[in-house]
Amino acid sequence: MKLSYKNLTLAAIVAMAGCAGLTSCDKEKIYTTDYEEYIPLGNITFDVSEILPLGVGMDSTLVVTIGPDNAEDKTIIFRSSNEEVATVDQDGTIHALKVGSAIISAGTPMGFGANASIEVQVIPEVIKATEVKLTNVTPPSEDGFIYETDQIQLEAEILPADHTYSRLTWGTSDPEIATVDQKGLVNCIKAGKVTIYCATNDHSGVKGSYELEIVKMVSVDKVTIHNGNLDLTLPGYGIQLDVTYEPATGTTGSVQWTTSDESVATVNRGIVTAVGFGNATITAMCPSTGQSTSIEVNVPVGKYYWGPENKFSRWICSSYNPADHVFGDNDRGDVWRIYFADAKGGKWRRDIKIDCNNNNMFEWHSDYPFYAFRTNLPKGGDNTWDVRDSGNPHDKTGIDLSDGTRLISIDLTGKWDGYHYFNLFQCKVADVPNANVDKDKPYYDIYWIRSFKSKEEAVAFAEAEIKAGK
Repeated sequence: MKLSYKNLTLAAIVAMAGCAGLTSCDKEKIYTTDYEEYIPLGNITFDVSEILPLGVGMDSTLVVTIGPDNAEDKTIIFRSSNEEVATVDQDGTIHALKVGSAIISAGTPMGFGANASIEVQVIPEVIKATEVKLTNVTPPSEDGFIYETDQIQLEAEILPADHTYSRLTWGTSDPEIATVDQKGLVNCIKAGKVTIYCATNDHSGVKGSYELEIVKMVSVDKVTIHNGNLDLTLPGYGIQLDVTYEPATGTTGSVQWTTSDESVATVNRGIVTAVGFGNATITAMCPSTGQSTSIEVNVPVGKYYWGPENKFSRWICSSYNPADHVFGDNDRGDVWRIYFADAKGGKWRRDIKIDCNNNNMFEWHSDYPFYAFRTNLPKGGDNTWDVRDSGNPHDKTGIDLSDGTRLISIDLTGKWDGYHYFNLFQCKVADVPNANVDKDKPYYDIYWIRSFKSKEEAVAFAEAEIKAGK
């Protein structure tokens, strides 16, 4: 229930303490089984963020929810831990007095049981929002439409970046068409046009809005998957299955997609993503007819691929400065471009590694022991692998390919049987001579990083790719 404040009453305290100071209490009555149970206040919550910023001289009244509804005394007491910074009235109104912080708490008159608190940070002034931009971050359906029964997630960007209040109040222009919760999750109920909006809570009057058109659901009677069984790799990236629906006007969202093992592969409207090694069955079913079709997905143990599709997920360079490496901002548009550090002693360097540590180990398997990346890295350097406790068997100079690119590799064949876990897995791309680096293009590109069963398989794969014009 929402609380409406009244003057403090001691009625409940008196009622409970009625026998406390008497020597002739009727103990038999107190302990009888039909004695009416006292129902205390069970919870107090504030409808506000955990930290509440207020400008000096500002007031703010808390919105409070208490329960249960049948509590005998719904009175609560407000207190401030630092009244020089902020005070609070017994109706929940906070007064910001000077810069600093204070804890505003609410509890029962008896001092135990339900309670709640927030931190008030009093700041010199409030920076109000000037704009709110709303973006749909839910992956689109195959045809790009949004249908009845869909859910979409909206995210809000509040400008300027140093605004004071980030809390928003969400709403909808027509709750019969779509509803939205206070985290921006939209439930599409029926066909039509609707506006989803959010309002700031800093008295700026700024709102963000998102125009949404929901399309009527038309049941699909038959679904066909044209792909054969799939071999996928980790880390996964969304692969759209080749699917047809009958009738063609049917709503793709009416088809129910399921996976037999979500630890191996997930599926969303025909987009399959590998998430772990193993096997899973992907099934599409039409609820209107019960017709279904399935394919098998296999993620071979130890088979990895990092490239444009997953943006080299988990690989990082030896600097966390975004300017030192980019993806896609180049003439090819599909490589990982890594900029060398400034030459020291006439040599250039910038290492790459898997982001792993003792708490986030990299899982390797002996079925795919040969790791390589295809690159246009200038020659002359020392490409030393540092793979913890492996003995680091590697080819420092790399393997030349027919188009002038190279494979930089490490062969862990025979090192371990089955799984092995690393807290360090990196290649030191170092000691590239100054004369070998184009000073106008002080970088190297990586086309992909993969695990293979052998060196021969890696070279054959790269040469086939080159022959195909890639």
